[in-house]
Amino acid sequence: MRHGRDRRASVRRQIRAAALAAATVAMLLPAGTAWAHPYIVGGEVAVDSSVEVTLAMAHGCGTESDAGGDPTREIAIEVDEWLRIIDVPVPDGWQVDVETDARGRVEAVVWTATTAEVAAPQVTFTAVVHGTAGQERYLAVYQGCDDFAYRWIGTPDEPAADPAVRVRLAPADPLRPPPQDPPPDDAAASPSDVAPADPPDAPSSETSSASDDGADDEEATSGVPSNAPQRPADAATARVPGALVVGGLVALALAAGWWWRRRA
Repeated sequence: MRHGRDRRASVRRQIRAAALAAATVAMLLPAGTAWAHPYIVGGEVAVDSSVEVTLAMAHGCGTESDAGGDPTREIAIEVDEWLRIIDVPVPDGWQVDVETDARGRVEAVVWTATTAEVAAPQVTFTAVVHGTAGQERYLAVYQGCDDFAYRWIGTPDEPAADPAVRVRLAPADPLRPPPQDPPPDDAAASPSDVAPADPPDAPSSETSSASDDGADDEEATSGVPSNAPQRPADAATARVPGALVVGGLVALALAAGWWWRRRA
């Protein structure tokens, strides 16, 4: 009985010693490189600041030895809401593809090797991280080779075989303020984009059209062009006095002729 108790106590001491050794090794390793997983160089990123982030693959595929394994052919990151990608430079020997949503926000970045033959490459991007200093975020990373791949996606809330890249949030860097967000698509038009209004005294096109239509109707009714010279209103009556004068002179001439014939 005593021998069994001693054996169980010995096993517990060995477990505690192993845990202590593992914790000691983890403390001695550089931030983010423990257990040969991908990591963010420096281990932390300043919040609400425009910073350059370097993502390093600790090793290639098929091994966990530092910088060993098969060449990495593809790296992809999933961009959650806490991370805003601003710029992604293209490394030599790589192709970069950026996937965005309907708002233009970057949702994923994919690096594909074209000529590079590196087991544990590093890629960089400029970003703004949102959160509170002291918090931790997790970056989902895909690493693919010719015949093998890792999905670094495990988090404390959603464990997986390969852990996601842990990012510690640091205080904001006042020397690197984040860039301003672009204006929305429905922003008000500038004054130069607004068509000038018609002058106050300029007749509208509808008024002119109505006037022209009225003139055409009048012309069609009267049979006289609207722009023809008009006869004075008293022109017809002006002919009457002239006719009376001519008639009087003719009568006077006849009377004079009759009188001269009588005297002869």
